[in-house]
Amino acid sequence: MKNILLISLCIILFVSCTNSTSKYENFTNNEEYIKNSAINVGIYVYDYPLLYLSNDNLGGFDYDIMNEIAKAENLKLEYIQTPFSELILSLQNDMIDIAIAGISITEERKKLVSFSDKYYSSSQSIIVLKDNNDIKVFDDLIGERVGVIKDTISDTIISASNNINVVRFDIAGSALLSLKIENVEAVMLDRVTCNNYIRYDNDIKIAEDIIFPELDYAIALKKNNSILLKKINSGLNTIMSNGVYENLINKHFN
Repeated sequence: MKNILLISLCIILFVSCTNSTSKYENFTNNEEYIKNSAINVGIYVYDYPLLYLSNDNLGGFDYDIMNEIAKAENLKLEYIQTPFSELILSLQNDMIDIAIAGISITEERKKLVSFSDKYYSSSQSIIVLKDNNDIKVFDDLIGERVGVIKDTISDTIISASNNINVVRFDIAGSALLSLKIENVEAVMLDRVTCNNYIRYDNDIKIAEDIIFPELDYAIALKKNNSILLKKINSGLNTIMSNGVYENLINKHFN
C-alpha cells in the first residue's frame, strides 16, 4: 500500500513539473497557446493612481494599461496580487507570466528579467510633514529615518547611503501613516503617488528641492519569453497610437 501511494505521489509531482515546464515553453514558442491560455499577471496593489483596491475592485493606471493591451491583442488575463519584493522571483519561478507594478527599468533588473517598451516615466520624491523646514536638500536626510516601500527604487536609492536610517514598508499608506505619527521623518515614493497624497492631505508636502532623475516604467517578463514580449509591445504600441493611452493618462493623472 505504501509503495502504491509513493508511486502515485511521484506521478503527481512528475505531471505537475511537466505541466509547469510545458506552459513556459508554450508561452515562449507557441503564439496560438498564448491566445488560448490565461496569462498570470503579477500585480502589486500599491496605491492611487497606479494600482489600488476600491470596494474590493482593482483599479488604476497600470491595471487599465494591462487590460487595454490584452484587449488589443485578444489576451486572457488572471491577476495575482504579489508583494513588490517577490515579483521578480515569481517571474523566475514561473508563478506568474508577466508583472506590472510601476516597475522601473534598471540595469540590475535587466539581468534578471526582460522588459517591454516603456509605458510611463516618473521620478521619485521625498514627502515630509508640512511644518518640517529642516529637510530641504538630500543631505538633510542624513541621520534621519526615511520610509520606503521594500525593494523599490526608493529603497535602492536610500539604502545606498549608509548614513540614512531606512525603514521599509509593504504599502505607501503605512509609510505615510508612520510619517504622520512621526515614527519616520520623511517618506520616499514615486512622484505620481506623492502628488496624489499631497492633493488630499494638507499635513504633508513634497521637499521640492530634492530632485531625482526620471526612470522608465515597463512590464516585466521572464527572460527570453520572446513571443509574449512581442505581443505585449504590439498591444502597447496600438493603444499609444489610437488615443486609448492618452485617455488613460487624462483619467488617472488629470
